[in-house]
Amino acid sequence: MARLNYSDKISFSQTIGEFMEQNKTELETNGFLVSSRIKEQKEMNKQYIVEDAKQEKMKAELVKQTEITVSALDKAYRYASTNTDAMVGVLGKDTPLAKHLRELRDQMHHSSKK
Repeated sequence: MARLNYSDKISFSQTIGEFMEQNKTELETNGFLVSSRIKEQKEMNKQYIVEDAKQEKMKAELVKQTEITVSALDKAYRYASTNTDAMVGVLGKDTPLAKHLRELRDQMHHSSKK
């Protein structure tokens, strides 16, 4: 059972529930009290369907939130880059502060290559 994937487990749970319903009389005749087990299997199957739907909704929300976050970060980065260029322009490209700003940018480029 441990080797089954998610879809296989869903299929198995549903199939066994249907099997018990279809063979209820014969199972009970042979001493297997199936009525309560059918009810429990149905409830458990409903529960994983509900939980799976919640999970899928959360996945979609995560994808959407990731897009929002990446967009916000890109906007902040572009603004920081624009500010850097503006500060260098105001300070003059050969001043110590402008050189320091360019070093900061260069450090970011070098650290991203590691």
